[in-house]
Formats: sequence, structure tokens, C-alpha cells
Amino acid sequence: MPARYPLVLIAAFLLASAAPQQAAGAAAVPDTSTIPDHVLSTWDARVGRSPTNVEVGDPAYQYTFHGTVRNQFGDPIAGWPASDVVLEINAPCQNPVALHPDTNTNVQGQLTWSAIKLDQGGGSCTGPMVATVRFVSIGVYKTFSEVTSPDEDGNGLIALPDLSIFQQAFVSGGPQFQGDLNLSGGAPDLGDLVFFQRHFIAQIGEP
Repeated sequence: MPARYPLVLIAAFLLASAAPQQAAGAAAVPDTSTIPDHVLSTWDARVGRSPTNVEVGDPAYQYTFHGTVRNQFGDPIAGWPASDVVLEINAPCQNPVALHPDTNTNVQGQLTWSAIKLDQGGGSCTGPMVATVRFVSIGVYKTFSEVTSPDEDGNGLIALPDLSIFQQAFVSGGPQFQGDLNLSGGAPDLGDLVFFQRHFIAQIGEP
């Protein structure tokens, strides 16, 4: 029996030495609870902007945009950096731009693009992927086929030519991206007319 002890000790030593090496070489399992999920992360259905978005002054007539970032379990992801998320308005839209949200995700996983973020050159447009929500480190999470603005022609002013475009959409019952200015999802109605009027008057009131 004593002669076996050296063999037992050597075997134990070899096993102890090999174990850390195996653990170090094993592939790390990604923590998916910290990764935004394409399906369960949610975003507003439509995108709007206006060069008088702040000047209107009434939140009921201001464009904002929101999202909630969730993992594959549906749990909100807090603290995701605003610098890694962009709302992109792309060509052929007039005035293409990439906008980061106001702050990192809050404890509910929410992101907000406030009225001041969307207070910029307008242009109503439609087409594949004219707007996207992109995680810089991951990729595109949401695409939009239209962008709406009371600055219908995208020249940075809300004036009579824009009223003419809106009026045609109002009378014809569409297209939605030109007529449904309040983003209600329905055919153009009096609510959209009031929305246009508010932004038109705000333009006139600017120095």
C-alpha cells in the first residue's frame, strides 16, 4: 500500500493542474440578459419632426419619439448608453440626420427623443427604411417607411406651399405621411388641420 501513495499523489497533482487550464480554455457563455432583443424592444409606430416643434410650446402638438429596450426575457435594460442608439432619418428624406436620445435608458428601459431633438428641418417622405432605429454596436432594430412633417417640402419653413400639399392629402384622404400630421394612424381629419395650423402660426411668430 505505501508504494501506491506516490502514484496517487502524482495523479492528484496532474488533475489539479489540468482543471484550471480547461476552465480557462472553455468558451464564455454570453449573458443574453444584457443584450437588447429585436422583437421585445419596442418603439413608437411613426416618426415626425418639425422646424417649429419647440416654438409650438404645447406638448399636445409637439413631436417626440420613444422606445423601450428589453432583453430576450422581456425585462427592461437600464443604463444602456444613449451614445449607442440613433434615430436615423435617411435619404431620400430631405434633411437626413442621426439623433441620439436625451439620456441613457432609465430603470424601465425607456429612451426618449424630446421635442427639442425633433425641432429641425422637416420634410414628409416615404420609402423603404427612410427612418431607422440603430444600435451602433449591434445593428438596425426598427425600420420605418415614412416620416411626417408640417414642413411638407422640407425647405425648413412652414408656409403656403406646405399648406397646399397638406390640403391635397386632406381632401384626398391621404397619403398618410403627408396628411396624418398628428400621427394618429387614421385618415387626415380636423385634428391634423389644427396640428398644421399650430406649426404654421408658430412659424409666422418667429422673428
